[in-house]
Amino acid sequence: MKISDVISMCIANLTRRKVRTLLTVIGVVVGTCAIMVMVSLGLGMQASQDAMLAQMGDLTVIQVYNYNNTSEEIVLDDDAVAAMSALDGVDVATPFWQPWEVSTEVVSGNNDRYQMSYPTIVGVYPEALEKFGYELNEGRFATQNDKAYTVVFGQNAAYNFRDTKRKRNNWVWAEPDPVTGKITPPFVDIWKDDLTLRTIKTEEDSKVVSYEMRVVGTIKQDWSKGWETDGGIFMDINDLKALVKEYNDINDVRSSNGQAGYSDVRVRVKDLDLVAGVEDQIQAMGFETYSMESMREPMQEQSRQQQLILGGLGFISLFVAAIGITNTMIMSIYERTREIGVMKVLGCRLGNIRAVFLMEAGCIGFIGGVIGVLISCGISWVLNHLSGGGLASGLMGLLGGGYYYGGSDVGISIIPAWLIAASLVFSTMVGLVSGFGPANRAVKISALEAIKHE
Repeated sequence: MKISDVISMCIANLTRRKVRTLLTVIGVVVGTCAIMVMVSLGLGMQASQDAMLAQMGDLTVIQVYNYNNTSEEIVLDDDAVAAMSALDGVDVATPFWQPWEVSTEVVSGNNDRYQMSYPTIVGVYPEALEKFGYELNEGRFATQNDKAYTVVFGQNAAYNFRDTKRKRNNWVWAEPDPVTGKITPPFVDIWKDDLTLRTIKTEEDSKVVSYEMRVVGTIKQDWSKGWETDGGIFMDINDLKALVKEYNDINDVRSSNGQAGYSDVRVRVKDLDLVAGVEDQIQAMGFETYSMESMREPMQEQSRQQQLILGGLGFISLFVAAIGITNTMIMSIYERTREIGVMKVLGCRLGNIRAVFLMEAGCIGFIGGVIGVLISCGISWVLNHLSGGGLASGLMGLLGGGYYYGGSDVGISIIPAWLIAASLVFSTMVGLVSGFGPANRAVKISALEAIKHE
């Protein structure tokens, strides 16, 4: 028997009892919809939780503290940062260092008319900012090949300059004018005007260290990454350390902070799933750490439990559909006993007879799966586009106590491609498994008894 004959017999047999076939397919549709919708709601809950955490900070960043969890003397210095950078899965690691023991200012204009006093200057490795996800507002990031004291400003750092010649209105704010709606430019054009970074005297006889500063870019304001993106200045950490060392040397000043190493080191991991492993390795080095993983892992565990519950409810529906397929195939065998006997007498192999019944069962599962996927996608679209945040949160609470984050990029129901493919494969397999028993029963029928059957 050719494969085309098997297919034609399958189609003819399925259309012979249209109502019964339709009712069996509907059972598979309901089961497939139940599983897909329930799993998609679980994926939506997980995505909403990740979106909520992302608003609080970068989920792939690990904060390393300058104290250890061992009795050994461990210092969070450049060697420690280099060791963290070499760990598998780490994209970049850098200190975020601010020299509190030295006060600085940035000046510009004739006779240093414009002054930015006590700016927030953060020393980092130049290549780190881009890898940490900082976005440029204008210009470019600094590199190791740039001249010394090449810096990147926060988005509104230029508005921190004060006009020392004015007694009133000596500040410009980065806000639209209430009348004209225009934003007044700052006193200093950081791209064209000369800028000088210098230390501030702490005593009358203190000597001042000053260097020409060059701005090559500005960073977009992002409060989740820190205030520095708005009003701070990012500089190569080696330049900043050189400035502090020179100031301390010429003024014979010893560091007064009493702390060895950096107080703030951040490690960015290449992939969210690698955060926990990298954090464990850093803790094994003896350092205390913090990351959003400490909040994300319990939420993920809760989400997995909810998905299992929701998926289990859908599986019950599909199990009922499997019973319906089995019943349909058994009834089909009773009705076609004589036909089976004729096929055996004509010399059809047992494998061909088994293939006919398995194909019928598989087609019922596949057709029900396709319709179920289409209906599930429609339900998902309705939930995502017609449900408000309050209704979505209520549905999440009803199904599993989950929290719904009502962001524009987060849906209450998420159906990825793998879920569609898995649903089609699963529904087809349910049909094949359900039809396997009846198919074996069909091939065991005696040809002589089958022909005599009325």
